[in-house]
Amino acid sequence: MNRRALITIFLVAAISAPVTVYLWIFGEKISSDHTRWAEFGSAIGGIYSPIVALLALIVLLRQVELQAQMNVHEFDQAYLQQARQDIEFYSTQMAQVLDAIALPGRSLRAVLHENFAPSYAAQLDEQELRQFAANIYGVLPSTFDIWLAIYPIFTGLAVGKASVYGMTYGSSRQKLIALLSLESCAALDNFHRVMTKGTLQVKYIFSPLLSER
Repeated sequence: MNRRALITIFLVAAISAPVTVYLWIFGEKISSDHTRWAEFGSAIGGIYSPIVALLALIVLLRQVELQAQMNVHEFDQAYLQQARQDIEFYSTQMAQVLDAIALPGRSLRAVLHENFAPSYAAQLDEQELRQFAANIYGVLPSTFDIWLAIYPIFTGLAVGKASVYGMTYGSSRQKLIALLSLESCAALDNFHRVMTKGTLQVKYIFSPLLSER
């Protein structure tokens, strides 16, 4: 039996119980005495007043609950819409940066693919690679800044309880892969890890070396 049916049964029982009890005790005969009618009205009024007040309170609490649910839904929708817009903006900006020249005759994309796809995670802590990453940052600082801005969005989507958060998380991940390529996203993860030296608690989602840790 669903919740609505139980509530309906409760309401019908609460409304009909006083009259049922009265008829059971005093019988079904209708009195012609005005005094008895006054006593009946007083008794019924005294019985139904708290019942009506209780029902009004239940309705009010239900309205508050529905309003709270609506507020949460509106917040979720606004948050997810903003997250989608942010991912769209940052992914577009990053696509442009990846095509920029980082070294003479070499695009940033090519440089990242060649230097930030090591075989072992320990290689990301090598001083030479850190210095190389710092040099790239000096030439194209937006490389790190944009990728740094992307991960708080994924963190927020990951902690959302509603299923739409998980769907937006997955679609945002696929959008970045489709626009930038999985290889570029993994290299950017590794670049981010080198730049931060592992001091930021980030759950990487693209780099095989970091996402498995």
